[in-house]
Amino acid sequence: MDLAAALIVCRFLHFAAGMLLFGASLFCGTLAPPDFGSTLRRSLRLPELLLAVLVVATGVAWLGLETGEIGNGWLDTVNLGTIDAVLTGTNFGAVWSIRLVLILLPLPALLLGGRQRDWALAATSGLVLGSLGFVGHAADEDGLRGLVHRLNHALHLLSAGFWVGCLPPLLLALLLLAKADMRRDISLTLQRFSGVGHVAVALVLLTGIVNTLLIIGGLPLDFASPYQLLLAIKIGLVLMMIGIALANRYVAVPRLARTRWALRGIVIGTCMEMLLGGVVIALVSAFATFDPMATASGS
Repeated sequence: MDLAAALIVCRFLHFAAGMLLFGASLFCGTLAPPDFGSTLRRSLRLPELLLAVLVVATGVAWLGLETGEIGNGWLDTVNLGTIDAVLTGTNFGAVWSIRLVLILLPLPALLLGGRQRDWALAATSGLVLGSLGFVGHAADEDGLRGLVHRLNHALHLLSAGFWVGCLPPLLLALLLLAKADMRRDISLTLQRFSGVGHVAVALVLLTGIVNTLLIIGGLPLDFASPYQLLLAIKIGLVLMMIGIALANRYVAVPRLARTRWALRGIVIGTCMEMLLGGVVIALVSAFATFDPMATASGS
């Protein structure tokens, strides 16, 4: 694997781990009633630990791989002198100096109990995720426009992280819906997620439109540009996710109490959203490393 491909894989794992940690902790801490939240928390304890460790590992690896890209390849990924030069002499390094602290914060949050654990994890993983809005193309602009771009990108990441990160615990809740003693709490959780989910999806769309306008000045229509082609595919996949979510909410959910297929349909739809969300994160991890205006021929 070459350096560029390794960086894309590292970005994907870092984005995915941060989003899953952020969404899952918010789902347990704010959407699930206390008793059901405790049940989910026990089930997610090990996955959340693994995600927090992955955030740290990929955060450190991203710094090394980015250093290799700026420097002279693989040898510079572990060259302390080159790493120090990147940390002290580039915009990326200035942000990453702070992020090296932020990525550690979810680990002590795991030691807390009850809802304090969820809230602490949501806050710390939110800082990890939102801080990614200050690197990449948003960091290339100065002044007020640059600040607006960075903050908009951070909000985009947080709203997307809530949406995608809530899907695994939502799936777990759906699979537990057959248990009579949990049905009331789970139904309330689903209602809350539906309401907040509308806001998250709206924010994903709005901030995504703003990001696109700030980066390329319009719709991604130049398919000779790898960046714009992959961005257009990403937009199509997000629209598919929204269509599935709307079908779940307005077709399947009202029929839950009357038909057997409704629950099965919601489970299948949620799995499809998770799959599409993973593909979207992979696309973003790739095209965010490209020049938005460059074509495949390099012109």
